[in-house]
Amino acid sequence: MPSAITQHPRSVDDLVKSVNDTLASWKSAFDVKPSDAASNASTRSPTSAAAATDKSPSKLWKEEQRIYLSQEAYRQRLETFRPDSYFAKPLALSPLVCAAFGWQNTDTDIIKCKHPKCNATLCIDFHPDLDKESHDNLCQKYLEMLASSHTEECPFQSFAGRWLKVMNRQCCRGAATGECNDPESLAVVEKETDEETIVSKTRQSLGGVSSGFYVPPYFLSLSSDFLIFEDCSGDGSITRGIVSENATQVKEKLQATIGDDAEFNVETPEAITRVCREILPGCDTCDVEHDKSISNVSKLLATFGWGISEGDSDAEESNSVVKCHLCLARSLLTVKQSSLEAPQKKRRIETTTNDAGIKLIDSHRMYCPYVSGFAFGAGHQTKLPGWKVVVLNLLKLSMKNAKSNLQVMKLSTCLYGDVRGSSH
Repeated sequence: MPSAITQHPRSVDDLVKSVNDTLASWKSAFDVKPSDAASNASTRSPTSAAAATDKSPSKLWKEEQRIYLSQEAYRQRLETFRPDSYFAKPLALSPLVCAAFGWQNTDTDIIKCKHPKCNATLCIDFHPDLDKESHDNLCQKYLEMLASSHTEECPFQSFAGRWLKVMNRQCCRGAATGECNDPESLAVVEKETDEETIVSKTRQSLGGVSSGFYVPPYFLSLSSDFLIFEDCSGDGSITRGIVSENATQVKEKLQATIGDDAEFNVETPEAITRVCREILPGCDTCDVEHDKSISNVSKLLATFGWGISEGDSDAEESNSVVKCHLCLARSLLTVKQSSLEAPQKKRRIETTTNDAGIKLIDSHRMYCPYVSGFAFGAGHQTKLPGWKVVVLNLLKLSMKNAKSNLQVMKLSTCLYGDVRGSSH
């Protein structure tokens, strides 16, 4: 595990620094190969050479990164993948992976690179009668083609190819050393368990792969939304800070459109409260299960990756469309209350049923990290779903204090509150 992970940074800035330090150790994954630079220089025309005298290979590569490897470009590629044209694919070939490596979805099972010097096209298809071994082998071939099918002039050939080599080395190292864990869920913490063992069990469950990261590192430069899973602090402060910030944004948007007094049709899945009771047997889950207020619902939405989708017109005036930050799934957040007073005017709100509304986990797409975690290669993926990682991160501080704090605490306080000063 990288040394940066074991230092337990206490803020988002520290986490970003630790990630950057780790990425710097893999600098070869981003550098232009000298042979490529020499080859390009030898084939460049005198006119183009003169025009490019002020741009070194490293500057040209940085410009390519800015245009094609930016967060905005990644999001635009991801938005081309739709459930009706790209579905039932292994997690290692999910839309998130394909978009990260430069591909867009243009037709059923067809992905294409739109870089002007590439325009490569692939068909990703699996015969339904393949056995698991053959399916994994074909998946690995397709994964390698996500890099090799790009032209040499395309920046994604180097980016994808070298990151795939890094991921493959990590998978092989984990298989050789037996470092990959396979916990179905975190073991029940007994009352006599000491704090060090509690934290150790959490780290073992969150690990799942030998790289020390839960998120494949190449995603971290493409979207800051992946940082919610990578909490290396000892008290969950990094994840809690991200959830708090996102919850505030959700709450403010709901207040502006619906008002403060609305209650919403959002159910907390039993799987979530069961995990919390396993970790903290004495916590009271009733508040999270029954509180439908705008404040609690905003926190729940932020915890499980949902934000208010702006610009959607398919929601009724009384409801809001929510959108996953990662898989881009949309769902309807419906109002439970029969009437409320909206800002500057009164309006009638029709009662709706939760069957038509959002499911905190199930409304995500199947390849979403909140549902399925991440793949580090064909047949190699994290063992915990992302939602459980976020919940365990949020519970870190309460887990550390579980032995000394004998007070029965509400789950919302354990997840989102500061329990440092709780009375015993």
